[in-house]
Amino acid sequence: MFNFIVSFIAPSHKFLDEKLMTESAEGKADFDLGPPEYLVYRVLWELRENTGGETGRTKFHKLCILADKKLNEKYDRDIGLPQYWYKYGKTLAESEIDDAVTFTPHSNHRRGFAYYPAEQVSESDFDHLDEDLKDDIFQATIEIVDEHGEKNYKELEKYQYENFPPHKFVTAYGNFRWYLSSISLDRDQKTIEHFTDPSEKSTIEELLDEMLVSFDEREFEEIYDLYLDWDDTVRLLNEEGASARELLDFTETFIEAIAKAVLRFKDRSHISEDRLSKWEEEKEKVLKDLESKIQRRRESALSGRSMSRELRNISDSYNETISDELEDL
Repeated sequence: MFNFIVSFIAPSHKFLDEKLMTESAEGKADFDLGPPEYLVYRVLWELRENTGGETGRTKFHKLCILADKKLNEKYDRDIGLPQYWYKYGKTLAESEIDDAVTFTPHSNHRRGFAYYPAEQVSESDFDHLDEDLKDDIFQATIEIVDEHGEKNYKELEKYQYENFPPHKFVTAYGNFRWYLSSISLDRDQKTIEHFTDPSEKSTIEELLDEMLVSFDEREFEEIYDLYLDWDDTVRLLNEEGASARELLDFTETFIEAIAKAVLRFKDRSHISEDRLSKWEEEKEKVLKDLESKIQRRRESALSGRSMSRELRNISDSYNETISDELEDL
């Protein structure tokens, strides 16, 4: 009886093992793992092994871009990594990479997700790639993580702006953003002196001048007039004593729009036609929204200026009345 039971159960285990193997093979067949996926996998693997802890999305993207740049310049390899320039530097077009190579749980330390190499993928899943190519990707990712893995995302962002910006204007607006960030205070910490500091106002004007000079009309024709409107409005806000936080927010509004409408088209590689079509569909709305936001902000600033003049006139009239009354005593 016992032998019968064993003989009955054994084939069942065999069947289950075969079923699992089949499912595993089918799962691997569903993966689309090429050189870009191998680079992503190796960057995340090196980060986990060498720096520990979790990696945020922006840092992960920046390191992938740097590894790809290393492959281009040192190893003469173009592996087809999809990427484009956005608000804060060149970024990975993550949706065009097979997500089988990433594990992205919610972050424990920040908003958004943390990035790790996926457990269901291993080196053997990339055996179909050319060995020399794999060796180059392997080495490039090691070098990049060794050199930049300890940096935070802001340091990596600044490194991109300083070392390979696609346009002079990008460098100029980066300098402007960093200056505003350095002097901005939380809304609850603002002081009257902060609003009126002459040296800060002067530096802001100089940085705006650098941006204006670098903004080439022919290169940015489709957004040039809107830029002039934004420039005029931000100078008005600065003149009227807007805080650095307000100026930074208004600057971010413009940078996000120009990134969506212009920059990601001008500096991109290996972006699919479907994605480009979606960007084109968004462009008109982005520019209209920007125009509306600039107009509203300008009207608000001009309204505030008129109110300030009225208050000053009332104050001057009051002072004159008091002076006259004192003279009559």
